[in-house]
Amino acid sequence: MTGGHANAKACEAEAPRSMDTVFSPPMSGPTSNRLQAEGASPVAPKRLEQARWHWFDAPGEVPWEAWEAFPGGSAYLDRRYLTAMSGHGKVQCRLGMIKAENGPWLGGILMQAVQTESRSPAEHMDVSLGVRIATAIMQPGGRPFRFRTLVAGQGLGSGEHTFLWRPDIPSDQQVKWTEQAFDQCAKHWNIRVWMAKDFGPKRDAQLAPHWSRRWARATFDPVMEIPLDPTWTSTDQWQAALRTKARTKVRSILGRSTNLDVERVTDPSELDRLGPDLIALYDQVYGRASIVMGGLESRDFGRLATELDRDFLLLTFREEGHLVGFQCGIHHANSNSIEAYYVGFESEINKERALYQRMLFEFIAWGISLGASRVVMGRTALEIKSTLGAFPVELSTYVHINLPLAMPFLRWMIRKAPPHAFKPRRAWLAEWCKRWQEEGYRVN
Repeated sequence: MTGGHANAKACEAEAPRSMDTVFSPPMSGPTSNRLQAEGASPVAPKRLEQARWHWFDAPGEVPWEAWEAFPGGSAYLDRRYLTAMSGHGKVQCRLGMIKAENGPWLGGILMQAVQTESRSPAEHMDVSLGVRIATAIMQPGGRPFRFRTLVAGQGLGSGEHTFLWRPDIPSDQQVKWTEQAFDQCAKHWNIRVWMAKDFGPKRDAQLAPHWSRRWARATFDPVMEIPLDPTWTSTDQWQAALRTKARTKVRSILGRSTNLDVERVTDPSELDRLGPDLIALYDQVYGRASIVMGGLESRDFGRLATELDRDFLLLTFREEGHLVGFQCGIHHANSNSIEAYYVGFESEINKERALYQRMLFEFIAWGISLGASRVVMGRTALEIKSTLGAFPVELSTYVHINLPLAMPFLRWMIRKAPPHAFKPRRAWLAEWCKRWQEEGYRVN
């Protein structure tokens, strides 16, 4: 659900429906073999210095067994997702793996060349008058500013989906190799705007001291996550952990959307047929976004369903037979998480039926049905997500522009345009807030 917008308002309503009306019993696709990283013995410093990157432009070239042996995988670094999105028209993908000379694989990185469009920074940042003037100069008449961005990580999602390393690789070496990867891929694609994204607080604290002066550190809106108890078997148990006001909110959402017909579509051929209609709804939401990186294509849905099988969710929402919205998400068994992917909806129906909030509920229901430990809901609509129990996770991004005088201007922009101040609503009961805080979520 990255980049989504919603204007829905809650009102009094009826009791919630069971999630069993939509979701089948828990199922998941293949999981990693969870092997130890290849070559368990420490690698000598000299061999680390001599390691070099190997680049793969097609899924069939990748040594997947070695890739999947590294710890810390995610939905967007999954072989199946990367295979499904290969050949994407708006995002070019390369996988890099670094190997010691005559030795083991040491790590891997996801690099993407992403078509980026910027309209205004004001949506994600508190901008000063100076930034507004600079934006007007760069974008005369409000015309979108289009460029390509070299991304280490996932351009179509938010979160820590950048690289995988053997556990014994030190942080300074990780950064050094990442900068090497940028240098090599920038020459390959001839791209001047670089972005290493997104690093959570723990990972950023480890890496931050080691980035060279070429980089500027930036933060945007946090990613919102809903932690779940894997022992929950129904949404009733989730609601029981909410405060009374939040439970009333959930009942209101479900009551307002009760006339909508919700269907899970799994057949790839049916998704191919629906693709253009889904993209039209998607454009109604993301067409208003201030910054768009990449974007969906109509063929993506069928390809994701083919590769991910039951680990891909796509729900359609209809009113009197008319398609008014959709949502899609990814289940990653190894990290026991749900990634809310993208949504689309008719704005008027959203206002009337609290459709966006209903979609958030369905992601939670899906996560509970699979015994997931968290639902990652992406950026934007922060307050709406917090009313359902989502906590913010702050992420850091490192940016470089390979143009004369560009970096001083970028550093000035970052200083003058911090992320929006945001105080999440405490939807959880006190004991649950304490529990999630102990697990590292920010609880205000």
